[in-house]
Amino acid sequence: MKTLFFVVNQDPFDGSAHGLYCLRNCRALALAAPAKSVRLVYPGTTAFLQQERRHTQTVAAKLNRMGLSSLPNLHLHPLPALRRAKGRRGLTVNAIYYWTCLLFLRRRMQPQDILASASFAGLTRFLFRGLERKARAKRAYEVHQLASMESGPASRAARIEQAVFSDADVLLTTTAALRDWLQQLVPGKPVFNLGLACGFDPQTVPPPDSDASRPFTVAYIGSLYQEQGIQWLAGIWDDIVKRVHAPVRLKIAGGSPHEAETLRAAISDHAGMILVHGPVAPGKLPGYLLDVDALIIPALERGRMPYVAITKAYDYLGLNRPILAANLPSIAEVLRPDQEALLCTPQDVSQVAAAVLQLSHDTDLVRTLTTNCRKRRNDFTWENRSIAWWRAVAP
Repeated sequence: MKTLFFVVNQDPFDGSAHGLYCLRNCRALALAAPAKSVRLVYPGTTAFLQQERRHTQTVAAKLNRMGLSSLPNLHLHPLPALRRAKGRRGLTVNAIYYWTCLLFLRRRMQPQDILASASFAGLTRFLFRGLERKARAKRAYEVHQLASMESGPASRAARIEQAVFSDADVLLTTTAALRDWLQQLVPGKPVFNLGLACGFDPQTVPPPDSDASRPFTVAYIGSLYQEQGIQWLAGIWDDIVKRVHAPVRLKIAGGSPHEAETLRAAISDHAGMILVHGPVAPGKLPGYLLDVDALIIPALERGRMPYVAITKAYDYLGLNRPILAANLPSIAEVLRPDQEALLCTPQDVSQVAAAVLQLSHDTDLVRTLTTNCRKRRNDFTWENRSIAWWRAVAP
């Protein structure tokens, strides 16, 4: 039985969009190929050394909190590592995990197995070099962002990245822009744009409640770093309320508890019109959304945002709500203007306010957008994406 070793350099249970992607991706790959073994390898703690029975129960419980179930051919391998916990003080020494990971793979990998990673260039280059004697193993690398675009082609990060591109047998990516750049950086190398997938089923997500006494509520669900635009949105929310001429509430979910507390402290008193919840487990999201009427992606047109895949643009399709979003190429590739979403010029207060006003008054528009989102979700299922992944890597 061919084995896929999917190796990452983060805790996939850390609550980040990328961590959730790693979990969803490996589970979907296991489900699409039951005859293959899929092993997700990641930096863990001393829990790795506990009894196997206790570890299995813990993994099943963790997967369940992320809205996922375990599979017999999906295996999780937390390896000993010294890492600073997300949002906390501490020390990270990558060398410990790198060498532990290399020794783990040397003991377990066989010819014809597959080694894959997702945008961890330093770790991947180390493993590619250290596993030279396993040369017959297929090497796949997923490119979710480009150091050459962010740090410049002469940067150390770009040189490491380029070495990985050269050593990989096949490259996979998530947007048309990234595919086009990769084809220029590594001419002749097989490059496949798979996009992402929607992790929610609209059949399991109830529509908004019908309480007419509450304010119209818009929600943001995702990471809280600056480029996501949520700090900008919170800062201009008073202006949105004034332009709409009605109570409009903003709910924010995501980030680490520390990031959520920092954002909460930075927001002045908005008469209860901005609520910062912090992280919400995917399995609990339907309940969190009961008093939410619309979803928003206020991404800024800076850094990586215009060309990297935005997880929310896919996941929002399955949440039974109309969407308003920044008009970035990475978003418009998934959410088509006036079909699945109302798209606004990034950081344009007047356009955001006009979109909120439309959604709060036009029930026909809300119905059309929501229906289109449910249909569009069928184009971005994890099943379809996983089948395409296996065809690209192991035809």
